[in-house]
Amino acid sequence: MLKLFTQRRFLNTSSVLLNKTTVAKASLVDPSTWKGLPSKDIFRLFRQRQVTLGTDYKRSKEELDALLSTSKETGVSSQNIRSIYYSEFPEATAHRLAGVSYTDDYSVHEFKYDDLPSPAQDLVHQHREQRFYNRLAAHELPLLVQYRQEYKRPNFKTHPVTYKYTTYIGEEHPNSRKVVLNVKTAEIPGLEPKELHKLRLLAKTRYDSTTDVLKMSSDNYPEPAQNARYLSNILQRLIKEAKNQEDSFSDIPLDTRHITARQLRKRKTNSNKFPMEWARPQDAPKETINPAKLLMETLK
Repeated sequence: MLKLFTQRRFLNTSSVLLNKTTVAKASLVDPSTWKGLPSKDIFRLFRQRQVTLGTDYKRSKEELDALLSTSKETGVSSQNIRSIYYSEFPEATAHRLAGVSYTDDYSVHEFKYDDLPSPAQDLVHQHREQRFYNRLAAHELPLLVQYRQEYKRPNFKTHPVTYKYTTYIGEEHPNSRKVVLNVKTAEIPGLEPKELHKLRLLAKTRYDSTTDVLKMSSDNYPEPAQNARYLSNILQRLIKEAKNQEDSFSDIPLDTRHITARQLRKRKTNSNKFPMEWARPQDAPKETINPAKLLMETLK
């Protein structure tokens, strides 16, 4: 910010000091037009060219010739001008040649307590930002109506694969990168019964024969999009391998042991009824005395 401020200040100062004749004759692009101007104006044009071009500034022979023409007026020898021109940094050359210091040309005005403090500047910045978004809401957002489209649910016949993402709003969680793929094998287009059988065998425990759903999940990669792409590639490879009927595995039955084990785990523990012949009423716990109930009966 300080550098930008000083550059603007220098450009404003130089534009005031250069008269109309100098501006008409001189050109920042072509330094050869500087010859014949006073030394003071040549130095200011030289510095103004450096500031304007910035990183694109390059030394040139025409610029050096214009600076050498100030030798008689300034009393600096041509050899010294040439050595300063090529040895110093570009931003310091003009000051060395003109004999001015950085403090003369780059001094910052003293703070006179006529500006807002930092907390107030932050409030002004927040107010400007809020006004910016208010203008967007008032003038830009209504234009988006022309792009509005009616939502249509995807057709599962053409898009049978679904991806499930988990998002923890406002916080990072390792489970947020996990993606779950679900697809009914019977809805995958282009597969014959033999190919479907081979696909289900290749899926192994990821295939549920009771619901005909092939389910896969992945959290190997840091981004959900990467995991979704990985699962999509795995599914494509399974379909490609299922279509290869060199060995159809038609003589191998579908393994459903994992489904049976899962159903056993879900069975409720209290499903078995207690045999009534085992009941022993004499072993039942005796009722304890309730003082509150006994007091209410006595008052009645």
